Amino acid sequence: MKKIYVQIIFLLILFTSTFFILSSRWSEQVDYRSIAHIFSLITFERWDNEGAQHFYYAPVVNYNNPIDMFVDIYPRVFDNKGNNYYLSHPPGSFLLSYSIIKSFHLPIDQVSLQKILFIYFVFSIIGMAILLNILFSKKIIPILVGIFVYTFHPLILYSFTFYHFAETIGLVFFIWILVFHLLVRKNPNNKLYVFLHNIFLFIFLLIDWVAFIYAIFYIIYSFKKKNRKDALLIIILTIIAYAIIFIQYSSIDGVQPFMHHIWLRYIDRIGIFSSIFKNNGFGVLLSEILRLIFNCIHNLLKGTGILLFLVIIPMIKDKSIFKENHNLNFIFYWVFVPIFLFSILVFSVALTHYIYTAKFVLFICLIIAYVFDKYFINIEQKWFQASVLLIFIITITWSLNIYNQFYEYDPVQLKLDNEAKIFSQKANQSDRCIYILGKNQNPHELVYITYKAKRNLMLFYNFDDFNNWYLNNLNIDCYYIISNN
Repeated sequence: MKKIYVQIIFLLILFTSTFFILSSRWSEQVDYRSIAHIFSLITFERWDNEGAQHFYYAPVVNYNNPIDMFVDIYPRVFDNKGNNYYLSHPPGSFLLSYSIIKSFHLPIDQVSLQKILFIYFVFSIIGMAILLNILFSKKIIPILVGIFVYTFHPLILYSFTFYHFAETIGLVFFIWILVFHLLVRKNPNNKLYVFLHNIFLFIFLLIDWVAFIYAIFYIIYSFKKKNRKDALLIIILTIIAYAIIFIQYSSIDGVQPFMHHIWLRYIDRIGIFSSIFKNNGFGVLLSEILRLIFNCIHNLLKGTGILLFLVIIPMIKDKSIFKENHNLNFIFYWVFVPIFLFSILVFSVALTHYIYTAKFVLFICLIIAYVFDKYFINIEQKWFQASVLLIFIITITWSLNIYNQFYEYDPVQLKLDNEAKIFSQKANQSDRCIYILGKNQNPHELVYITYKAKRNLMLFYNFDDFNNWYLNNLNIDCYYIISNN
């Protein structure tokens, strides 16, 4: 009982400290690089102004000025009114957060998103604490180690401050599903645990595609355990969840455009490297892939993630702790393998998007906690304990230093703000807003201009392309900006 009180006090202190750390980065000003927040805010603004039901409860990422319809920097799937929809993820994360905004009468701005992310963060830490308690039989040292590694990893701090999207919210549900999974294993006749596991899985399926991998694993596991009833139930829940998404998204512009879009997005996510191979050959392609893999590993091993190297010590001293056992099997087969398989299925996006490595932090913190439970907990020398404490202080300080460098002020922000102001104040409502990209300029920047100006932009990569288009569309009034970037 004393251990539980210690953990509760520890968690209260942790929540208080993380609140001050994360809230120090809360800002109404959206950073131009924060595409996830911009898409979320555009969607919530349109849902709030016109009703989510008018958009099929799906994320919509352009504005509704009549001349702007059927126009977007990244055309995806348009409905018959010219609204552009973002369908790369299930809609659950948008619906859940929008429900929170409406329930608590929050304004639709970035601070509200960040407050909601902090709520998710707290729930994820509580879930991690319960998961660690179940795995390590309430042993205080591995539990505290696991919580520290997870909470202060730079990827986790970034996710719950600057990335309101399916990947972050999906991580929270993944943690809680693992909790209920273990509780069901230990208490197979407890109907409440079974119900909560299945409900959380159903919601997870509506939020993050990773849930599909977990569902497949659980179905196979249930059949192997000759628990046909559970397997069939998960199959039914999975079919219902994806039927809802299919009906919802195909209602926008029909089945064929939706399937075509999903296929193109998937092809994009598994293989952006084809152009490198075509233009530069296999050697350059392999070099680029290895560079990106190294970069992902490097991101994981920053801050508290560097403690993964502690695993090397027992590998040298006592390999017996890595012999097959229940905890190690669970960490490997239910945490690492599903995340790894999903990363393979979306290979290129997993290598090129910082956020996609965040779920691997879950594996890192569990394996570090496991090593402390099996090996380091038995070392009682004072010098060792003091060294470990010092290492934790250094790695947490390192993590916070990295966190404070995310989205540091960039002069590009002021330039884009000025350009957005020009569009919003000088372009007439009947003008088509044109943006001619500067040399080496990232098109992502125009998503921010769209959000600030509340106007959809037509993008051209050079003036000649714009001129050719304009000669064929002389009936359209235009207001254009040529970037001097």
